Amino acid sequence: MAQGYIHTPGGQHECEILGSGPEAEESQSRWKECQKNPGHEQFISARYFKDNCLPRIKNDGIRDRLRAGIDLTVRLRVNWTSPGRPDGDIFSHARGSNELRVGTGFISLWHRKSRVLKDHCDACRGETAKKSWGFSVQTARHVVYDTEEAKETKVDLFYDDDSCTPGGGRETMRGLAVVATSPGKDTCHFLCVTHDEKLADRIESALRCWWRKGLEPLKVPDLDFLTSWGSATPVLIVSHPHGQAKKITVGEQRYRVGLFLEYNTATCAGSSGAPVFATFCLSVEYWSHVNAFPSVHSGGFITSSPHLLTRFLDKIRGRKTKQDQINYGFY
Repeated sequence: MAQGYIHTPGGQHECEILGSGPEAEESQSRWKECQKNPGHEQFISARYFKDNCLPRIKNDGIRDRLRAGIDLTVRLRVNWTSPGRPDGDIFSHARGSNELRVGTGFISLWHRKSRVLKDHCDACRGETAKKSWGFSVQTARHVVYDTEEAKETKVDLFYDDDSCTPGGGRETMRGLAVVATSPGKDTCHFLCVTHDEKLADRIESALRCWWRKGLEPLKVPDLDFLTSWGSATPVLIVSHPHGQAKKITVGEQRYRVGLFLEYNTATCAGSSGAPVFATFCLSVEYWSHVNAFPSVHSGGFITSSPHLLTRFLDKIRGRKTKQDQINYGFY
């Protein structure tokens, strides 16, 4: 059976290892059994969000940039746990094993010509070198720890709904090497590669939109569909909870100091490493610096258990009890 990890102060981060069973079957099981967000009522299909929510944004630049941000969010399937993880690490018990775990990442840069591609890609070193396109993916360090793990990571793109099977809208790249980490912020950037020119063009198009529109701040008045959730400081997260198709959740900022961000936006196991879009009210000057790379979701914890009477009433009414949660990430 799969194991789900929820962060507690000074304890474990949120992530998930999938067992030896079929990936789709296992992740669907964990989705149904989830205790952090029973019923997942706050999770909106990425396809529905793009088709029904984004058109409500009148500003073309803001709408296009958010769409690009959603498209650049990817599912990570990590098939190896590095022996280099230290004692006390969340996955130290799995060192040297090929147990599968899932997370989320965000494609932030592209590398048309990179020495790293030739150094790490077998196809690029071959006698007949293939055309290669490299991209940087940002995620949580507890999801992808080092280059050993990056090499065993599959990066799934455009998995927006359950109909996006391989060849039907979902594409996959493979990881090559970790190029930067920040242990204190639990962030990691690793390189991945594709030899598919059409896929590379599609990613580069989304990246050009993301960067070109980067100087235009997402002002709250332009995002009425976010403020309709009842927050003056909305926080939007795009992720692959439980390894499922991409989902959108919206909550509010609770606390912020320096590069640390705290929010109550719903997340689940598998959301680790997800991009957190939270700088909707900042000035243009600050926006251009911060929002080029969105915050990286790191973990969360349950703040309190519902009252016994509430749990009892939910049970007799056939409802699943909701938990109060606090989640956090770092820039």
